[in-house]
Amino acid sequence: GGGGGGGGGGGPPPPPPPPMRGRGPMLPPMRGIPLQQQQQQQQRGGGPPPHIQQHPMGGPLPFPQQHHPGGPPPPPMQQYPPARDNRFHHHQQQYHAPPPAMIPTPQYQQPQSAPQQQPPPTYTKEQINSAWTVHVDPNSIEYYHNSITMKSTYSKPEAMGGAAASAVVPQSKWTEYTDPSTGKKYYSDGTTTTWEKPDELTNSAGGGDDEPPRKKKKATNKKATEFGSKAEALAAFRGLLLAKGVQPTTKWNEAVKMCSNDSRWEACEILSMGERKQALAEYQTKRANELKTLERQERMRAKDAFGELLTEVLPSIADFNPMNSRYGDIRELLVKHDRFHAVEDDETRETMFLEFCEEIRKRDERKRRNSKREAKESLFLFLTESEESGALTFATTWSSFLASLSDKQREDPRVQVSAAMSDSDRELYFSDFVIALQTAEDEKRRRIRDARRRAEKAQRDAYRQTLNDMASKGSILPSSRWHYIEELVAADSSYAPVKEQDREAPREIFEDFMEEWSETYRRDRSFLSRLVNPASKQGI
Repeated sequence: GGGGGGGGGGGPPPPPPPPMRGRGPMLPPMRGIPLQQQQQQQQRGGGPPPHIQQHPMGGPLPFPQQHHPGGPPPPPMQQYPPARDNRFHHHQQQYHAPPPAMIPTPQYQQPQSAPQQQPPPTYTKEQINSAWTVHVDPNSIEYYHNSITMKSTYSKPEAMGGAAASAVVPQSKWTEYTDPSTGKKYYSDGTTTTWEKPDELTNSAGGGDDEPPRKKKKATNKKATEFGSKAEALAAFRGLLLAKGVQPTTKWNEAVKMCSNDSRWEACEILSMGERKQALAEYQTKRANELKTLERQERMRAKDAFGELLTEVLPSIADFNPMNSRYGDIRELLVKHDRFHAVEDDETRETMFLEFCEEIRKRDERKRRNSKREAKESLFLFLTESEESGALTFATTWSSFLASLSDKQREDPRVQVSAAMSDSDRELYFSDFVIALQTAEDEKRRRIRDARRRAEKAQRDAYRQTLNDMASKGSILPSSRWHYIEELVAADSSYAPVKEQDREAPREIFEDFMEEWSETYRRDRSFLSRLVNPASKQGI
């Protein structure tokens, strides 16, 4: 290697080996002491310089090892709060110093520092800047070493006027590792090791500051689709669940595994975790209802097919009787049909068979009632024709009616006894018809009486109005008598209808009118007398 400037106070040590290259990040700092305290302690001479990385066994390395060649780095050591005085630093250093036998022998050994009892040497900034030297590694790449700080780097330091490095050093990248003892994740970029996940962490493999540049992995992630609103994103998320076949019983973690590899999952990133879980719950509720509906429809189709089989086969069985036949008696006749197996179990088939038999019984009962109703309606039509012809009235009996029928009428199917109408049924229907006639006759008479009563009242009112008009004109007086004015009243048109009701009705109505008139006259005369002569107690 080439030479460079020396450090303050003495000649620089022999050139150190170049920084090692590898896959793993640098080893973690010394356990128990924060990095800032280590630097302060090392600058005071109480330990290795701050640039030297601490070996897991406690010994310093002669140059910065930014990668561990044997695999992933050990996890970061636990950090503690800063110490309050120098005694605590000294105690920590003594506590963590390993036995000499456990310290591996490095290729290059840094001269031992002065005893801790002696004050550490101090260097000025100019001395540190002048301690930089340039060297060449086996690959003919220049690197730089400081004999005071013992720092080695490929980047040209500022003290040597290096705005740009003599060799291109790739940028460091964070890599995720797993602590084999605890299973906890930790991260390293080749220089720093931490338990916290850095924001710059990517999915690509990690590298170091001193590692040659690698070819970047081509990005394959598709650009997420942007949605105009959350409602549109929710609809797309539910569509993704449907497309992936998420069932009503699927757990959230299982749904994530099923859908996370789909580009639509990333497109729904505008939805929060709570909104996605709520959308999943709503989708599963709706999907469960849809599946129940489909199952119900399937059961209905199976039942309909089995019902059609019963309808086709059972009527053709000679000894089948819906009143007393059993499922076990006809099962062997149905089992060879494919529609028999559309229903899942025998219990459901037997239930459907019993329902089918019950339906047949109800159907037969409806037919019987319809036949009896039709027979009754036919007989009523025949009786109505007889009533219109005058052969039947409300006073006719069943025996007299049969005796009045001709031979042709007796042969009429509407009158004859049949399966739908027995002889007692005919007589009962005849009685109902006659009662209906009697009721209709009574109603007709009542209505006639009411009409007549209303007409007679109107005629009497007209006659009374005629008497009132004659009194107003002076044709009759309160002292008039019937035999004097009868001819005068009889000449009016209202007189004759009242006389038709009753011969004495005109006179009786006249006398009632004259009595009411005289009473009104006496009452008005007394009232006028009190008005004219209030003090007088005698009538005028």
